[in-house]
Amino acid sequence: MAWLEAKKEPGAAETIDQFKALSEVKQEKFLDYLNKPDHFKAFMGAVNSPEVAKKTVLADGDIVIEKEEQNSSTNPSSGFGAMASAGDKSAWHSVSDTIFGVKVTTVKLGVNYHTTATRTTKVYGGWVSHTNWVPATSFSHSPIKNWISADPGNNAHSETVWQAEFALYGNWACRHRVWADQDDFKGGYLKRV
Repeated sequence: MAWLEAKKEPGAAETIDQFKALSEVKQEKFLDYLNKPDHFKAFMGAVNSPEVAKKTVLADGDIVIEKEEQNSSTNPSSGFGAMASAGDKSAWHSVSDTIFGVKVTTVKLGVNYHTTATRTTKVYGGWVSHTNWVPATSFSHSPIKNWISADPGNNAHSETVWQAEFALYGNWACRHRVWADQDDFKGGYLKRV
């Protein structure tokens, strides 16, 4: 808790409150998960899973890894199932893990792009964000690459490689990619490299 209080970042106070709301037994178990390589290995196993699961439940439900994706448009009539519309759009993909409902880490990658009614015409750029509430762990990422895929895909893409250093367990690197098109079709993945 002292480490989180010292960070003074958005979300830290909420995480402290959520942790304090856990029973003493769950607080001890929470810290055990953070301080044992099993949590790290389970997270990497879920990330590397060939299935595109939106939610992976580990440790009898104590740990949950969720993948989310969303998009938005400057045109309110835009949306999946609606007629394609021209305009500026964005999409993002994230992966986060929670222990007893307390969010521990999140990595998120987004892409901002422009479309006509029939194709993606420009990628403005990508963006990243992350939260990390694990002491002795740091995250960084490579420069973001952006492109439009060839026909028939015609998707706006952004990609980065996340690197994490865990003081007790070593390092990992994961490629994170997100894509979307004029019809608001979107997808993404986080995969160990």
